[in-house]
Parts: sequence; C-alpha cells; structure tokens
Amino acid sequence: MYQSPLNIQQFTGRLVRDPEIKQTPTGKMILSFSLAYATRHSSDREGSFTSYINVEAWEKLANHFATRLEKGMQILVKGSLVQNRWVSDGQKKSVFKLVAQAISITDLKRRPAESTESAENLDQVA
Repeated sequence: MYQSPLNIQQFTGRLVRDPEIKQTPTGKMILSFSLAYATRHSSDREGSFTSYINVEAWEKLANHFATRLEKGMQILVKGSLVQNRWVSDGQKKSVFKLVAQAISITDLKRRPAESTESAENLDQVA
C-alpha cells in the first residue's frame, strides 16, 4: 500500500480494547484496535478531553504486535490517515482510520520483558 510522506500522523494513547486479528481473503494479516488519546482545545476550561481513532496494522507489523498489545496499554502509533466511504441503506457514511507504519510500546510498566522496540526500528518490520 502506497503511503504519502505528506500524510504522516502520530498518536500516543491507550488501547480501548484488546486488538483483533483478521485475515483478508488473500491471506494478509490485519491487527485492528482503537486508541484513546487526549485532545486539548483552547476553549476547553478543563484542558483536554478524550478522542478515539481506529488503527490497523498490516502483515509483518500486525504479526509482530499481535501478542504484545493489550487493553489499557499506552503506545505510540505513526501512520497514514485514511478515509473509508460507503453507502448503507441509502445513507452516505465515512470513517477515518490510521494505517500504522510503526508502533512503539511506551507503557514501561506493561511492556513485555523482551521488548525494546521503538518507533524507529519498527519501520524495518513494517
């Protein structure tokens, strides 16, 4: 999948649920999960609120993190923002998701003992 160098987003947050593993009809592995992250707005007197984004990791990256990620874990994800559009019951619908290029576990308390991955060296896995 081509990913433009101009469309790179980075999110740090916590997994809302355990990741789901799926496989395409052609056998490609997909790891999908939702990430909760804090968003700050100048008009918000509280300082921030929680937003959510769906994330997909494909093939090698999906396989690498399939058993390493779990609900509540803090991670950093770098990837491309993609919009999916479809029509359901005559209604136009769309959703944004982040297609991961790199994942880094930033929750040191819950990080697997053998894991020393960072966003930089995981670019080689993707």
